[in-house]
Amino acid sequence: IGFHWANDRNSSSFVKELFTDNPREEEAQRLVQLELDLISLKEIPIWLMSRRGKVKSDLFNLYQCYLDPRLKNQWFALDDILVSTTQETGPFSSIKNMRWFDANTYAKFIYLKLINSWAPQREFRLSLNIPIEVRGGNSPLGSIYGKLHQITGHGIVLNLEKLGQSIEWYDKEIMILKKGRPLNRDKLNIERCFHPLEWMDTLKNFSVCGSDFRKLIHSQIESPSCDHFFVFIPFSMMRFLSVKGHTRAMENLKGVFDEAEDTIQKYIRAA
Repeated sequence: IGFHWANDRNSSSFVKELFTDNPREEEAQRLVQLELDLISLKEIPIWLMSRRGKVKSDLFNLYQCYLDPRLKNQWFALDDILVSTTQETGPFSSIKNMRWFDANTYAKFIYLKLINSWAPQREFRLSLNIPIEVRGGNSPLGSIYGKLHQITGHGIVLNLEKLGQSIEWYDKEIMILKKGRPLNRDKLNIERCFHPLEWMDTLKNFSVCGSDFRKLIHSQIESPSCDHFFVFIPFSMMRFLSVKGHTRAMENLKGVFDEAEDTIQKYIRAA
């Protein structure tokens, strides 16, 4: 269980103020280094090729295009746009397969955008790292593996390694089952809202109607080159598999989530 400052409006505003309202030397140096790291990407050439021909650009510009919603929907969903990050003669690969993409570099672009300009703000959410197995019906055949990735006030985000046969499970009940993992006993100096044992107990196994799951993954089915697939499942589509019943399990989970949000917001206000 974890929290990142970019996953909440209030904490994002707080971090932005650290860099913009009379920043300390530490923040000022951090901002300068961040800008230098990104500017250095302009020195890394890339070559884009399509049916219309070939054009030379740089890695900085490629990330800028990816950050533009209009270009992202046009360029990065096409198979016929190729990119080479080595030399003009290639090798080339589809820009769609994201082999050129580096998560840490992308995070720096987002970091700078949150500080210097406007970026979409997220509602409060927590990060999760809980292994899961996704089954069609109760059969382990064709299982999909991944993890519970995030939880919001409205649902849970899955991070799946593949989609496999899930498109064929529309007439089955989809089971999302937690996988066991060793956990250290909670330390006394850790806020109760972050105790992993409590979260593991509160987050019960759950199921989703096959037809609903198919709708949720439909937009990603056409992207077979992706390494991971992120699926948001609203609480309204989930059915907890708990001896205490679905309603009670849902109330318990939302209670723990609300407690975590209240505690973190308390620290943000105090800062």
